[in-house]
Parts: sequence; structure tokens; C-alpha cells
Amino acid sequence: MTNFGRWDVFRMRQLVLAIVLFVVNSVFGGFGHPNVLLIVVDDLRPALGCYGDSLALTPNIDSLALHGTILTRAFAQQALCGPSRTSFLTSRRPDTTRLYDVHFYWREHAGNFTTLPQYFKEHGYHTVSAGKIFHPGIVSNHSDDQPYSWSEAAYHPPTQAHKQDPVEKQPGGSLPDIETTEFATVWLKRWAAQEKARPDKGSKQPFFLAVGYHKPHIPLKFPWQFLDAYPIGSIPLAPNSRYPHGLPSVAWNPWNDLRYREDIAALNVSFPYGPLPDYYARYIRQGYYAAITYTDALIGDLLSTVTSLFPDTLIALIGDHGWSLGEHQEWSKFSNFEVATRVPFIVTKWSSQKDNVFQGYNDILRNFYTFKKYSFKKNWSSSLQNKISLEDTVKNNIYKTKPNKKRKLEVKPKRNSWTRIHANKTFNSYEGLVELVDLFPTLVDLAGLPALSSCPEESKDVRVCTQGSSLAPILNLLWDDDVSIASEGNDLKRLLKKQKTSRTNRITSHIPYDIQVKKAVFSQYPRPGPEPTLHPDSDQPPMRDTTIMGYSMRTNRYRYTAWLNFNNITFKPDWSHVVAEELYDHFVDDQEDHNICRKKAYRFIKQQLQKKIRKGLQFASHLVH
Repeated sequence: MTNFGRWDVFRMRQLVLAIVLFVVNSVFGGFGHPNVLLIVVDDLRPALGCYGDSLALTPNIDSLALHGTILTRAFAQQALCGPSRTSFLTSRRPDTTRLYDVHFYWREHAGNFTTLPQYFKEHGYHTVSAGKIFHPGIVSNHSDDQPYSWSEAAYHPPTQAHKQDPVEKQPGGSLPDIETTEFATVWLKRWAAQEKARPDKGSKQPFFLAVGYHKPHIPLKFPWQFLDAYPIGSIPLAPNSRYPHGLPSVAWNPWNDLRYREDIAALNVSFPYGPLPDYYARYIRQGYYAAITYTDALIGDLLSTVTSLFPDTLIALIGDHGWSLGEHQEWSKFSNFEVATRVPFIVTKWSSQKDNVFQGYNDILRNFYTFKKYSFKKNWSSSLQNKISLEDTVKNNIYKTKPNKKRKLEVKPKRNSWTRIHANKTFNSYEGLVELVDLFPTLVDLAGLPALSSCPEESKDVRVCTQGSSLAPILNLLWDDDVSIASEGNDLKRLLKKQKTSRTNRITSHIPYDIQVKKAVFSQYPRPGPEPTLHPDSDQPPMRDTTIMGYSMRTNRYRYTAWLNFNNITFKPDWSHVVAEELYDHFVDDQEDHNICRKKAYRFIKQQLQKKIRKGLQFASHLVH
């Protein structure tokens, strides 16, 4: 049974039921189920101000987090877009969806599994997709899983078809995420007008709107003004920018997707372990952070619209996986490291009592112009000459004036005054381990829909179930001081109130490690062989070439990874043939720089962790320390 610390399963079920009834009947008034907004950001690691990143300028996501809960230790099931999105949208792990690449449609390949938007649609919601929610192509049947998941055709921005085109040839006078935001805000206004025109005010239909942003996924193409927010002299290198001690070669991510790009190829970096020059590493990091601020600005417009028109809305924001920014000498994702698997996961129960606290796209640009003493051009986004990509910045500037590699670049952090609006605020947080497979059951419970059952060991023929855990009980404990709960819960609430007044860090209200939903979470990644290769691509191997699977388990203290022979026909690992192992002790090595699996002092711990990962891959919440 799931280990909830002081709560047994029976009382937890009572708590969930009480909270769901309270939320539906009290918080959302007489309108029944709440509207739901799901925001998914591609390749977004927790490089956000609300997660304590002092470099990131993300005022809108920070404002969202300020009124909700940050899940500080959330993890994706695989650090690749297609498998991760299929996993959290079905609440099944990759070994169940049998999707480890982007070449299959799960309904035909593994089972006719119900998706998150489909479940809401089947329970009376109008479901809408804008931008990248499902991975495009065969992964979602070239239709974004229509007609199952959406009430209307999914929207994809026209300019996304030109994502790889040079900036100066970018057609359409816009960019994909700008177009996605415009579609979503227009749709919200149209839906609001339709709801207002309904003769029967009590028959309002709730919506499930999913909005997917492409940036900071490469190519790092965005309006050039966002680079001004991050002067190159303020960009530090990764603190652990060298090859990890004891890392097995099978675990290495040679970032082939970057090597294929013209600008990276021109650097002549040796394959597979050659590091990028420091000056270029700074420019990639600058571009990644600028892309995040660009996306945050657009999210500001989206949040401003939805909270003004539909104030009682349940909002969730996630990244589909992390991204390495030079840590371990790696770039991109494609690994089981913490930096590649850890994601932002924010849930907010908005209400009509809250004011509009978001800064829109043009408002943020106006701040840039004011700071730089530029004249503001309201419709600048229609001018192609005002758009520039990171690649063009480097090509036009770095190649012409390459700095002396021996000269150290002085780092002088410098921030605009407007960007630290939440610097002294506190954020509610939950520090327990959670996974993206928890998203589906959590939103279902918070919306007051029938709860999902846990999947049986063999769930191919079970359409609706979850391999995650609902986080609704934890979230409601942080949100509501008036919920009547069992005595154990009241003890927890007193603990929370005490910690809210005693902590001084930016993230100050949290539930401690010993009271949590699960004691371990899981990720995995496939490889075609024990060494990094270009052909086949060891970062993104197709299933026909996959011979090794790396299963990674994160507990409160350790990350243990076992690389095993894998049968790509039966989709089964061979635990009798361990190719390599990794073990990181986060109490002394939170950046995972030293693989200690061969140290005698950790031999017993490694053996115990291997036993637990073998037993717990299907049911993660069964595990203990």
C-alpha cells in the first residue's frame, strides 16, 4: 500500500473525498466544475525566479506561483518530448506506453489509453489545444489524437513550419509562440462572449484549455530585445561544467542535436566528449534564459486574459523535461541526470478575489525600452528585421570579434529594477518527490471529477487508470485553512503554520520530507549501445536500434541508475545483465558529479536500491527509503 507517513490509506481516502466535495461545492460556488488551464513549456528546466534561480527573469510565472503551490522536486518519466508528453497525458510510464522515441502512436502500439483531455471531454468539458501539447506527427496520429482528446481541431501556429529557417527569411511576420498566445486569448474572449449570451446562466459548460509553448526548445529564436535582459557579462558558466567522475560511457549525452547545427559544427568540437568553448557556452546559456523570459511574457498575456474573464480557474504549469546548460559538460536533454529530468510543476487555484498581477508581452518590452532608452514601437512584432536568433547573434558578433580564450570574462550580474517584483515574497511549496504521471489524477481530483483507479500490473486493456498519485490532498492542505480533516491532518496543518512563520528563504512554506505521497520517483532513457554514437544517434535512438535501457530511481537522498540489456521486441529489461550503474548521494553531491557505485561504503545501499527499483518501476509509491 502507498506509504503516506502518518496517514493510512483509509483516512487518506476520506480526506480526498472531503477535500474534493469542499472544493467543488464551496470554492467554485454554484457553477459546478472549474475551468482548467494547462500550460506546457517545451524543454523548460526549473530556471525560474520562483524556484530560486537568481538569474531568471520570470515575473509572470512567479506571480502564478505566488498564488499557488510549487512542487519543488518534480520529475519527468523520460527526457524526450514525445515519450514524456505521451506519458503524462495518459498517466502511464514509458514501459506501459511502449514509447521511447517519436515513431509510434500509443493507441495502436500499446493500448487504447484514455488521455487527460479526453477524460475531461468525456465528463462534460469543452477541450481545446493550442500550440504543442501532444508531440506532433505519428506520436499523436498526425491529428493531435483527434477525435478522442479535443472538442475542436487542435491549433498549431503557421510559422512553426519555418522553425529551422534563417531569421532573415522567417515568413509570416510573427513567431509560433506569439501566434499561439494570440489564438488562445482570442478563443477565451469568444468563449466568454458565448457564455454571456447563454439564456440559461446555470448551464455553463466548463472548458479545459491546454496551451503549449515551444521555447526554450532549440532553435533559440525569439525577439532580440529579450537578450537585453541578460547582458553577456552577467552570464555565469555551469558550476559543474566538467565530465563527471566515474560516469559510464553509456550514460553520456553527446548532444547530437546541437552538433548538427551549422554554428556548433563550425566550432569543430571533438566527438563525443569535447567541451564547448566557454565564450560560446555563455551565449547558449544567455539564449536559453532569454527564451524563457520571452515565453514568460507571452504567458503573462494568457494568464491576464483567463483570470480576468474566468476568475475561478484551476491552472497548472509544467515543463515536459529539463535541459542541460553545460552541467557535466552536456547540453540538451537525453539523459537520466537530475538536470535533464527535473521539471517545474506549479498548480494554482485562482479565484475572483485576486487582482490581475501579470505583466503582458508589450508591457515587458516597454520596460526593456525604458531601461535601454529606446523608443517603444507597439507593433514591432510584425517587423522581421527586429527578430534575431542566438545563432545569428553569435555568427554576426562572435565570429568577427572572438575574444582571447585565455582572458577570463568578468561576470557582473546586473538586473533591471522591474524584474525583481517578487524578490522578497514567499512561495508555498511541497518538497516531496512527485512525477509528471501525477498530473492527470491531480487535476481530475481538484476539478471534482470521478477519481482514477491505480493501474493493475498489466494494464494494456484498461482504458482509464493511473500509474501516478493524486497530489490533491497535499495541495489543499497548503491552500485552505478551513478544511476539516482528521487529527493527523490537523497536526500537519499546525506544522505548516509554524514553518510559514519561521523560514526566511524565498520558498518558505513547505511540507517536510517525512510527510509525502511517495518515497521514490522514476525516469528512464534508451541507448543503442554502450558507447555514444552519431549513427545510430545515441541521444535519440529509434526502438529498432535500442539495446540498452537506463532505469533511474530518485529517492530523498539518492539517485540510482541501472543500465540494462533491453529487448526491443518484448520491451523487457534483462536484470541479469547490468551494463553499468550510477549512484549519487545528494546529501553530499547534489549536482551528481561523482558516481560512487563502486565505493565499498555504499555497496549495501546500492544493493538495496537495486532491489527497490526492480520492485517499484510499476508502482513507484510502494517504495520506502
